[in-house]
Amino acid sequence: MKTVYVDGKFLPWDKAVIPVDDLAVLRGYAVCDIIKTIGGHPYCLDAHIDRLLSSAEKVGLTPVWTKAEIKKIVFEVLEKNAPMDEANIRILVTGGSSPDFFSPADNPRLIVLVTDIPALPAQWYTKGVKVITFVQQRSIADAKATNYIPAVLALKKAKAQGAVEALYMTPDKMVLEGTTSNLFALVDGTLVTPEKGVLKGITRKTVLALGEKLFPVSEQDLSLDTLLSASELFITGTNKGIVPVIQVDDHIIGTGMPGPGTRALMSAMADQVGRSCNSPSVI
Repeated sequence: MKTVYVDGKFLPWDKAVIPVDDLAVLRGYAVCDIIKTIGGHPYCLDAHIDRLLSSAEKVGLTPVWTKAEIKKIVFEVLEKNAPMDEANIRILVTGGSSPDFFSPADNPRLIVLVTDIPALPAQWYTKGVKVITFVQQRSIADAKATNYIPAVLALKKAKAQGAVEALYMTPDKMVLEGTTSNLFALVDGTLVTPEKGVLKGITRKTVLALGEKLFPVSEQDLSLDTLLSASELFITGTNKGIVPVIQVDDHIIGTGMPGPGTRALMSAMADQVGRSCNSPSVI
C-alpha cells in the first residue's frame, strides 16, 4: 500500500485524511503541482516547487515550509513507496482548518503523494488529436489552484464531442490554454504561444527553449481566427509532453496530420528527456 505525507506524518494511503474543516474541503482553497519522475528521479523538481510556492503566494496562502524542506519530503515519499515504476508526484498546500469555515487562519497543510503515470494512447502522438474551444478563463491565471470545476465541465463537453482537451477562450475569442495544457501554434513559420491569462507550465518553458533553436518564437495574444489558420498546433503538459492537434471543433488544422515542426520539437524533447534519464543530477 502506498505511503502519503499529510500534515507532518507519513501514513498508509487508506489512513491519509485531512479534517473536514480544512478550507480545501469547504471552499476549494488550495494550490497544487504535479511532477513526473524520469528514471526514478523527479523531473524539473525545483521549477515545480517554485511554481507551487508562487501559486500559494498569489492566492494568499503562507506556506510554513522552505523549498528545501518540501524537496526532502518529496524524496522521502518516493523512498517509502519504492520500488515502483515511473510516478506522478502530487503536492498540495491546503488552506488549513478555519474557525469560521471561510477565513484562512495561517495554518496550511502540506500533502505529498505518488501515483502511477497513466499511459496515453500512442495514436495521440502519431495521428494527432481533436480539441474543442470553451469560453472560460482562470480566476487567477498564474496560480495552479485546485478549483477545477470549470475544467471538469469543459472536459466533459470535449469527450462528448470526441475530443481529448478543451481550449479556454475569452468571450472576444482570444484562445488561451487547455484545461491541463498549454497551447502552441506555428503561424507563418513562427512558433506562437499565448502569454497573458495562462498558467505557464514547466513543459511550456522547455518547449520555448527548444523552439528557439528551430523557429522564430513569439509569446503573444492568439485569436481564434489565427489559431484556425495555423499550419500546425500542439498542446503541452507534464504528463502529455507534446501532443499534436489536428482538429479544433469542426475545423481541420493544416494537412490533418502532425506537421514537420511539431515532429521536430517532439524529437528534441525526447532527446532532452533521454539526457535527463542518463544524468539524474541535472533534474
